[in-house]
Amino acid sequence: MDRATRSPACWTASGPVGPRCIALLRRVRASGDAYTLVRNVDRDAVVKALAAGFVAWVGHSRDVVRLTAKGAEYFDRLARVE
Repeated sequence: MDRATRSPACWTASGPVGPRCIALLRRVRASGDAYTLVRNVDRDAVVKALAAGFVAWVGHSRDVVRLTAKGAEYFDRLARVE
């Protein structure tokens, strides 16, 4: 197994998703079905989360996101420290 498959860092075109994006994923997961962006740091982190395919917009709103299957899988891998 190579290092890339063991690394918890997920890379987007602009670099790794980082701790703010991971914190956003945690808040989205804890919210259940959908999460309303209320913090300025959420708005910064959602750009990377969208680029990585971890979250998706809910409807036409640009204030509500949901966790995608890819995001849930990534978050679960982080929780298991794989």
